[in-house]
Parts: sequence; C-alpha cells; structure tokens
Amino acid sequence: MYWCDWGVDHKIEVANMDGGGRRLLVERGLYWPNGLTLDRTNDRLYWVDAWYDILEFYDLETHSITTLIERSYILQHPFGLTLFDDHLYWTDWSLDTVYKADKTSPSSNFTVFADGLGQPMDIHAYDKNQTLPGKID
Repeated sequence: MYWCDWGVDHKIEVANMDGGGRRLLVERGLYWPNGLTLDRTNDRLYWVDAWYDILEFYDLETHSITTLIERSYILQHPFGLTLFDDHLYWTDWSLDTVYKADKTSPSSNFTVFADGLGQPMDIHAYDKNQTLPGKID
C-alpha cells in the first residue's frame, strides 16, 4: 500500500498490506501530495501536489522521480488523480475541471474531460466490464 502525508514531514510512504516493511518512498519536493495512482504496467507511482501544482511519478524500478507537468495552465491546483488504461485523469480546484491526458505526454496530449464541477476533489476510474467491490449483479 502507498500513502501520502501533509504533516510536519511531507512524504509518500509504502508498506506491505499487513503494515510491515514500512519505508519512506519520496520526501523531496512535496508539500501537499495528493491523488496517488499506481501504474502496474510501467511500475510507476503517480501523484499531484496541490501546493507546488505539479504532476510527477516515481519509477519503482529505478527509484527516480520524473516531473510531467509543473505550474501549467492545465495544472493550477490539482487534487485528485487516477489512471485508466493509458490515460491520467486529474481534478483541478482552481479550474473546476477534470482533465484527461496521455500518461506519456500529458502536457501536450490532454483534453477537458468535465468542467463546471465546483472544486472537484478525488477521482477514481473503473472498468465497466469488471464488477465493482460490493456491487450485486
């Protein structure tokens, strides 16, 4: 499991599902990290930071951080983030918008997915061909 913390020490951590093996994953360049989403295909953990207005990922194999978008007109105050297939979706409080972008080049290959939402917070994506947890067919 992965989680982020806005506390005194701004960070992203990881642990086994039983809580063991807890370790610090990212601590530099964070203030309000949000919207963690895992790309299992490419072994990446993406996040947005609502203070720095940035979209980044941590490569779980090389242990490196890559910035995809930083303080852009399409990333003014991001909060939620999710990944579905080859696209990232994020919410933006300043723009009241949800954006959809190609995960490999989000700053140049994006669209407004929904707007006029009034400070959208979190976002999740689900495959309509899979049963949601707790859903009765």
